[in-house]
Amino acid sequence: MRQQLLTEGGEDEDTSSLQAAGRRSLRNMRLRGGAGEDEAMVMCAGGVCVFSVFLISLMISTLEPNEYGLMKNSISGSISEDVVRGGMHLTGPFKSFVKFPAVQMTMEFSRRSSDRGPIQTRTGADPSDPDSGGQPISISCAIQYKMVQDEIRHVYMSFGSFQAARQRFLLLAGNMISNTAQEFTPQDFWMDRHAIAARIFQQVNKTLVDQGYVVAMGIQLMKVDFATKFEDSITGVQVAEQQQEINKYDQQVQQVSQSIEVLKSQNNAKIANISAGADADSKEIMARAKRDAFNLKQGTKATKYAQLQAALQLDSRQMSEYFKIKALQGQEASGKVVVGLPGILDAAVSPH
Repeated sequence: MRQQLLTEGGEDEDTSSLQAAGRRSLRNMRLRGGAGEDEAMVMCAGGVCVFSVFLISLMISTLEPNEYGLMKNSISGSISEDVVRGGMHLTGPFKSFVKFPAVQMTMEFSRRSSDRGPIQTRTGADPSDPDSGGQPISISCAIQYKMVQDEIRHVYMSFGSFQAARQRFLLLAGNMISNTAQEFTPQDFWMDRHAIAARIFQQVNKTLVDQGYVVAMGIQLMKVDFATKFEDSITGVQVAEQQQEINKYDQQVQQVSQSIEVLKSQNNAKIANISAGADADSKEIMARAKRDAFNLKQGTKATKYAQLQAALQLDSRQMSEYFKIKALQGQEASGKVVVGLPGILDAAVSPH
């Protein structure tokens, strides 16, 4: 009995275990089915987004801020009338922009340029040698130009693309520079290059506007090369002219120096005349002074001798003797001479 109960209890437990396992399996089956539906929905939404982005990309076109855009239908090839600039634009499917630069561009003619090399041409005839036909020259220059928004459709219709239009601009500008250079003589390229640049710019701008539908903004003549022999001859002529100018200025310096020497000689002559006149006046004044002094001295001596003669009551003979004594005193070294005068004692005791 006990064994039977145990057997029946085990069967019940086994049955319960099988039922629980069945329920878990069913529950797991339901969960796996729900995850598959979510993944399908996510994939569907992603596809819709991708298609939407693709559709929007077909409907919208963009331009850089410094670009012009000319709308073109990719199927029919038709071109719109309007030209837009920069930003995002709703164009619709099968339409896109043909792009052109909206900034100032440069085309260069030189050895370092990838556009074109220097322009080979000739100058006009030399006035001093009309039969020469001008001199061969090589012009290196750069030209700045800018697209005109209202004329971009004409540019596309005439040339097909910006690259083709640029090649046309290079050809037009190069030909016009070559033709315009022949209006000037070789000396003009040495002496008046600003006028040449202004004339070339005027002609190139007119050609680009009329035939290229763009506007030239500026030009720089970077270099003008002549033939070596001609440059050497021009250099020789310039050196000779400069030497002539130097000689002219040197001559002027010599003239000034000679003028200074002449003025210096004239001043020295005036100084000599003034000095001679002053010396003559000085000698004359000194001579008069000596004469006056001598006369004054003699007059004073005469007066004093007269006073002496009167005081001593000497007669002419006695005065003569006195003068002899004075002369003798002047000749003697000691200056002491004793001479007796006749009648001197009588004169001394005279009542006068």
